[in-house]
Amino acid sequence: MKKSALFRKLNKSTIFKAVLTGLIIVAVEIICGSLIFSSYTSHTYQEAYAEYDSYISNVAEGVVSTIGDGADYSSSEVQNQLKSLVGDSYVLFSEAGGGRIVGEGWALSGTLESYGIDQFETGLFEIDGTTYAFCSRSLGGVYRLGFVDDFTDRQAAIDGLVSNMVAYLVIAGVFIIAVFIFYVNWAGYRAFTPKHAYKFAVGKDGKIISYNKKFREDFGAITKMDVDFAKYSEGYNIISVNGVKGEKTLAFTVDKNDKKYVVRADEIKNSTGVVDASDSEGGEITSTGKAMASLSKAFDDFSHRGKRTLIGIIVITNLTQIGGLFGKQMALDVQKEVIRKAQEKFRYVYELDFGRMGIACPDGNKFNVLIAGMADNLAYLAQPIKMEDNLFVAELRSGFAVCDDTMPVLDFSYAMQAADAALQRCFDTKVADFLIYHESQKSVYAKYFIKYDIKTMLAEGAFELEYQPQYNVREGRIEGFEALFRVKKSWDVNVDTFSFITYAERTGAMVQLGDFIFDTGMRFAKQLEDKNVSVSLNVSPVQLMQAGFTENFLRIFRKYDLKPGSVCVEITESFLMNNFDETLRKLTILQQNGVAIHLDDFGTEYSSLLYIKKLPISTIKIDREFVQDVAKDKTSQAIIRFITNIARLINCKTICEGVETPQEYDMLKALGCDTVQGWLIGRSMKPEDALDIIDTFDYEKAAAAKNAQLAQIKQPKFGK
Repeated sequence: MKKSALFRKLNKSTIFKAVLTGLIIVAVEIICGSLIFSSYTSHTYQEAYAEYDSYISNVAEGVVSTIGDGADYSSSEVQNQLKSLVGDSYVLFSEAGGGRIVGEGWALSGTLESYGIDQFETGLFEIDGTTYAFCSRSLGGVYRLGFVDDFTDRQAAIDGLVSNMVAYLVIAGVFIIAVFIFYVNWAGYRAFTPKHAYKFAVGKDGKIISYNKKFREDFGAITKMDVDFAKYSEGYNIISVNGVKGEKTLAFTVDKNDKKYVVRADEIKNSTGVVDASDSEGGEITSTGKAMASLSKAFDDFSHRGKRTLIGIIVITNLTQIGGLFGKQMALDVQKEVIRKAQEKFRYVYELDFGRMGIACPDGNKFNVLIAGMADNLAYLAQPIKMEDNLFVAELRSGFAVCDDTMPVLDFSYAMQAADAALQRCFDTKVADFLIYHESQKSVYAKYFIKYDIKTMLAEGAFELEYQPQYNVREGRIEGFEALFRVKKSWDVNVDTFSFITYAERTGAMVQLGDFIFDTGMRFAKQLEDKNVSVSLNVSPVQLMQAGFTENFLRIFRKYDLKPGSVCVEITESFLMNNFDETLRKLTILQQNGVAIHLDDFGTEYSSLLYIKKLPISTIKIDREFVQDVAKDKTSQAIIRFITNIARLINCKTICEGVETPQEYDMLKALGCDTVQGWLIGRSMKPEDALDIIDTFDYEKAAAAKNAQLAQIKQPKFGK
C-alpha cells in the first residue's frame, strides 16, 4: 500500500508528536466539557433547591401564623388543621432521633434518617427507583415541617444533558482531529518544500541564463554576476547584490552541474526583527531577549555556513552619564545613532541592552576587511555625534571573538563567553579600547572562563557575611553594620568580591545568592535588636528588578519577626535612571513595611535631587571620594556640608564612608555628618567580633592608636 503524502513527508518522531498533540487536544476538550456540564447541572440543582426553599418557607410561615408558634403539632386536632392547610405532601417530624416522623402526611414512616434524608438540608432521596426532593423548616419548638416533591422529570432533563454533551464532544473531537491532521499534512509539505523568493540560473561564464519574476522586480535587467559560485558550498552562503532599490544581502544555496549553477536565495535584512524570536519559557519575551535570540540565530546560521564567525559586544561606557545630564531620551537617541553607524560597518547589529550592542559577521571577504580595519571601524563609531546643537562623543569598549573549529564547542553560549572575556580584559587591563579573542590565546584569558557552581557552593557553605561597623558621632556609639559578602578563604576563588557578584548577575545566580545574603544578614539583625543596632544589606539592580523581589525580601523579614528599622536596604545611584519608576514602587513597599532605605555612593554618578525628593530614603551615604581629602580640601568640605544640610532639612541622616583618620573624623563631625564608616572605626569583621565591638568600642582609644600609627609612619628613617 502506498504511503500518504503526510507519512512520506514526516518522520516517525514527528508523526508521534502530532498524534500525541491531537490526543491532548481531545483530552482537554473532554475535561473542559465535563467541567462545563458539572457547572451547569450544579446550577440547575441550585435553582430547583431555591424554589423548594422559598416554597417551604412561605408554607411554614403560614402554618405558624395560623396554628401558632410552639403548638402541639403531634395532636390529631392540630394535624387535621395542618392537613387542611398544606394537603398530603407534607411530612411532620421532630428533630430528635434522626428526624422521627409523627402524625399523618406523606407516605413516610419511622425516621428521615432511615431514608437517607438530612432533615436540615434541601436535597434528594430515592424510593423504589423514583427520585424525590425534600426540604424542611422549623415550626417552633421541636417540630419541623417537611415538603416532598417528585423530582423525576427534572432529573430526566438533567440526565438527558449527559448524552447530548457526549454526542457534542464526540462530534467536536472528530472535527478537531480532522482539522489537525489536515494542518499537519499541510505544514509537512511547507516544512519540507523549499520556498525561496529568488531563483535564477548562472552559466559558467557568469551570465544569467534564467530568473523568476521576483528576481526581475528587485534586480532589474542584470545580465551577468561577478560571483564565482564554484567556490561556494552546497549549504547556505552570503552574497551582496546591487538591486533596483540598493544593495541586498542574500542567503542562498547553489546546485551545481556541468553547464550552470542554479541559485535559490532570500534576502537577509539587518534588523533584529528579521529573525523570528520566541520565548521558550512561554511568557512575554523582553526586547533584550528578542535581540539576544536574534543574535544567537544569526550566529548559528553563520557558523554553519562558513569556517569562521565573528561575534562581538560593544559597550557605550558613558551613556549613563549622558542620560544623567541630558535625559534618558537623549541617551537613547545617541545609542540609536551609534547603532546606525555600527550597521554600516558590521551589518548585523543587535541592541542587547541600554548602552550594549551585539554584532555578528559571517565568513568571507567582509570578515577579513572587518578584522584588518577594526580600529578604524570603531573610531568611526566613536566620532562626535550632533544632537540638538549638542556634541556627544560615545566612549566605547569592545570585545570580539573569532569563532572557528579550534573552539572546543562552536555554539553561541561559548562564543558570547569568549567575546565577553575579551571585553572584560579590555576593561581590566585598559591596554586598548577593544580586544579580539581567538582560542589560541585562551591561556591569557583563562580567568575569564572560570565557571563557578554557585548552587553547589551555597549548599556546601562557601559563603559568609562580614560586618563593617557604623559609628554615630552624635551619640558616641555603634549604631549599625553594613553586611559585606565574602567567599570563604578555604575556597580557591581567584577573583575579587565585585567580580564574583558580577559573575553571579551575568549567569542568573544572583537571586539565589541574594536569598543567602538576606537570610544571613537578617538572622544577624535579629541578634542586634535588643542593642538598637541595625544591619544594612546591599541590593543589586539584578535583584531589585526581579519579579517578586519585594515579596521575597519581606518574607524573610517576617520570618525573623524583625522590628521596623532593624534592617536597611542600600541602593546605588548608578541604575536609577533606567529603572526609576519601578525602583520607587518597590522601595516604597519596603519602607511601608519597616525597612529603611539608604542611598549609597551619593555624589559619584549623576546625582539628582529628584531622587532625594521622590525616593523614600532615610539615609544618604556620602562616597569616600569626598571623604579621603576632606581635612584639607575646601571643595570636598563644601560638598559634604551641602549634602548634610539638605539631609537635615528633609529629616534624613548621613553616613560618610571611607573614614580612616581622626582628622577626617573631626572635620566630618564639624560639617554635620551623623555617622561615619571606615577603617578608623573598624574593618569588616566576623559576626562574633561585631557583637563584641558594640559594647567594647572606645573612639578615643581608636583615635589615639591611629594617631600613634601615623606619627610612626612620619618618623624619619636613617640608614646604618
